[in-house]
This record gives sequence, structure tokens and C-alpha cells, in this order.
Amino acid sequence: MRSRSFRALIVLALSAVACAPTTPTGAPQVPTVPAEQRDEQQILRVAVGVMIGNPTPQASRTNLYQYWPLYDTLTTFGPQYEVRPWVAQRWEVSPDGLNWTFTLRSDVKFANGDPLTAEDVAFTINEIFEKRWPQVSYLGNVTEAVAVTPTVVRLRLSAPNAAIPNGGPFIWILPKKYYQAVGFDGFLAKPIGSGPYELVSFQQASQIIYRKRSEPHAFRTPIATEIQIRLIPETIQMINGLQQGEIDIAIGGFSGDQANQLKQRDQVVRSYLNTSAQVAIPQGSYELRDTPLKDKRVRLALNYAVNKEAIASGLYGGYAEPTGQVAVPDTDYWDPNARPIPYDVAMAKRLLAEAGYPNGFKLPAGLDYSTGRGEQNYLVAVQADLKAVGVEVDLIPNEESVFVDKAYGRRDLPKGDLWSGSNAEDNGFFTGLRTFYGCDKPTGAPRRAMLYCNPEWDRLMDQAYAEADLARRRQLFLQANRVFREDVLVIYTVSRSTFIVHTPKVKGLEVPTPNSYQFDSVYKVK
Repeated sequence: MRSRSFRALIVLALSAVACAPTTPTGAPQVPTVPAEQRDEQQILRVAVGVMIGNPTPQASRTNLYQYWPLYDTLTTFGPQYEVRPWVAQRWEVSPDGLNWTFTLRSDVKFANGDPLTAEDVAFTINEIFEKRWPQVSYLGNVTEAVAVTPTVVRLRLSAPNAAIPNGGPFIWILPKKYYQAVGFDGFLAKPIGSGPYELVSFQQASQIIYRKRSEPHAFRTPIATEIQIRLIPETIQMINGLQQGEIDIAIGGFSGDQANQLKQRDQVVRSYLNTSAQVAIPQGSYELRDTPLKDKRVRLALNYAVNKEAIASGLYGGYAEPTGQVAVPDTDYWDPNARPIPYDVAMAKRLLAEAGYPNGFKLPAGLDYSTGRGEQNYLVAVQADLKAVGVEVDLIPNEESVFVDKAYGRRDLPKGDLWSGSNAEDNGFFTGLRTFYGCDKPTGAPRRAMLYCNPEWDRLMDQAYAEADLARRRQLFLQANRVFREDVLVIYTVSRSTFIVHTPKVKGLEVPTPNSYQFDSVYKVK
């Protein structure tokens, strides 16, 4: 796969080293570096702005680090989305591209002692399809998974898909025998996996506690004896927790000012410009309610109304850039020639008048957002810009699990008229984009949940995933990008940074990609 890079800024707070005295002969003395002393208690306390809705893969396709302690995946990522072995030792594709064969390790066991086999991998993949779990977006064109031998699993496809190995890091392997014995509800109450930790407790919208299992894992050697993941939606509380030594790592949507303050307070700040933020205009919603948003001129007017430069500089400081596409920089889907739609209030009002709304309008179902993603200030700015051209919309806060249910059209919960969304490169193929965008695929979501449907975009994306030649694949992605932009189904705003902040006492945190990492190598020093 072509080399990619994500922009990373890592700021380390280092204490000054005093000048060393000289020896009697005048020769400089080498400074003595104190030996590293590890903390006796390796309990890792992690604060997050968004928590998974339940401890099963059914809950989310993102926030992967919250699943890592309990489960193993088929493959994993190295830097720049290089696919590396994990439970699968190697893989190959048939000449026609319709069969991917994975050979597994034979020494991995679940927490109950059952061996992890190809039957478990095949069951997991087939369960994802049957129940339409979020990970289905990483298995495009797969029709079934079959256990060939105890250590060989084969994925059969209806059409070639070169991204299949890159979806492996999102396939959390379930124990087939145990899962079938207790059913989904039983598994939800007491999930087990083959990871090196067991689940001690799960308190929805509050806290997850994992404890390292007594028996060693086949190939993972984590250092932390316990991992506590706490939901702290307010970034101010995260900052206070870091400063007071109550948390070790904070993962949240910090503002630019907050990130700079954390640096000044000797915290380690890692920022990754890897997320495209936008306000989606759900096609299913405006068709359901017959709102003014069905007119492309209105959708374009909303884009002219939003001051992207002010949002990037005022809210995110040096950690965001105005954008005119859903892609993020340095990915194959990114079009370097696509400029942001300029901020032009006069043009926005003119387009609204041409569409028959000279005095504007109010959107009845509002703008949905998750309270745990640190987006409220940003959305208040968007709301104010829209109001300035006569378009009124209420902000509708949702607890994260409700937000996810609305995303997939579960529990008869339709989306609002606008939808706070974001996209990030997650597997080197920008596959996460297809979780919600597309003609009811790959999630199979009902019409009320649909964000976008254009058969031409689907066709181009299908061709891109099937294309083995990197140069031709990129051209197909760029064509799809242009089709998407032409339809104007989002209000483009900024490409912004995500943050991982930790105290100087935390060592060994490896982030090969900003959306796929775990804590096996992390430890704390005194």
C-alpha cells in the first residue's frame, strides 16, 4: 500500500538538566541520568469524552482502545496503516480477488480456556453481517466466512475488495461456543474475549474497569495490571484531573487554547490533524419531512453562510484548517484541488431567495449532536452563522448511546434535519466513510437514518475498493469525491485535530495511527 502520513505534533515537557561539574583535571563530567523507577502500582486511569455504549463490538466501530483489553482482532496496524499480523499470521487473495484466506495462530485462548479457532472468526464475521453491526463497513462485498480448518478461515466475496486485510483491526473476535450458549443478552451481561484482560465492571456512561488475567496471553505482554476508563465529557474536568494526578491519560476534544495551556502545564500533548468535521444534511431526513433542504441551492447557501476561517482560528487555534470536502489530508480520497466554499453572507441570502426563502426558515427537527464529543462550542458558532442568513435550527443534545442509535436508525429514532458528523481516515482506504454514506449500504440502515444516496458515487467507490493498482484506485476515489461535493449533502467546516494528552509519568504509549492504538506497552514511572 502506498505510504501515507498523518500530521502529528508531539510536544514533550522536559525538565532542564543542570550543567555538570568538571573533574579536578578540568575534563567535563558526563551528567548522571537517574535510573527510571517504575511505579509499584501499574493502574492506568484513562479519561475519555466518548464511551462505548456496551462492552460488545455491537456498540461501536470506533474508540478501538476501549475494546483492546478484552478482545483480539484479526490483523493490526503499524505506522501509515501498514497491515500487520495479529491473530492472523498471514493472508492471501485468490487470482480473481474473490477469496481472501487467513491463516491463524494456534495458541490463542479465550478467558474461559477455549481455543480461538477459525470457527470463531467465521462466526464473528457472519454475526456482524446478520446483525448489521457497525464493522460491516470493513467487509464490503463479503458474502460469507467459512472455517476451512481450525487455523484457516476463508472470506468469499461477490466482487474484489483490496481493503479486506485493512478491515481486520476492526474485527473483534467473539467466542462462538460461549456466545451461542448464553445468547447476546447473556454475553452483554458477561462478555469474554481472548485479550489479556477481563472485564471487572461496566457502568454505562460512567466507567469501564479491566483487570489483567492471571494466565499469560499467547503474544501480548501488557504492563498495566488494571485499566480504568472513565467518561468525563467536560474537557475542563479532564484538565483538572491531569493536573491533580487523578487521571493519567485524557482522550478528548480539547480546544486549541486548552491544548496550549496543557503544554504550559508540563503535560504531554499529542495532536493529530486527522478528522474532517462537517454538519451533514441527511437526505433521509429532508425526504421524510419535505424540508427546504431538498433544494440544492439551499444546501449550498448554508455552506456560504458558515465562517470556516473563524471557526478554525477562533475555536481550534493552530489545530484546524478550513476544508471543502469530507476527506482528511494525506489520504487517497483527499483532493488537494478542492478549495473550501468561501464565507459569503450575500451569496447565501441570494441563493435562499432564488430557492423561494427570502426570509429564511426554521428547521423543525433541529441539529443532532453527541454531548460527549466536545463539539458544542463549534456547533453554536455554526448555529449563529446560519441564523445570520435567516435559517434557524435548535441544537439537540444526545447522550452518546442515543446518538449512535439515531445514527443507525435503531429504536425508531430518526435523525434531525442536520447531523453533527465527522470522518477520519481509519484503515488506509477511508472505509469508515461508507458506514453512513451510500444507498443504504453497507450498514443496511433504514431510510430514516440515510445520509446520502447517489448510485454513481457508490459505483465509483465499489470500483476503487476492487482496484489493486494504487494509481487507478486514487483516480476513482477523486472522481467519487467530486460527485459527493457536487451533491452538497454536508455543510463543510474544518479539518481538525484529535488529542491524546498524558502526564510525564506515562511512558511507552505507541500510536501507530491516530484511530487504532492500544495500551499494552504503556507503563507509569514515579
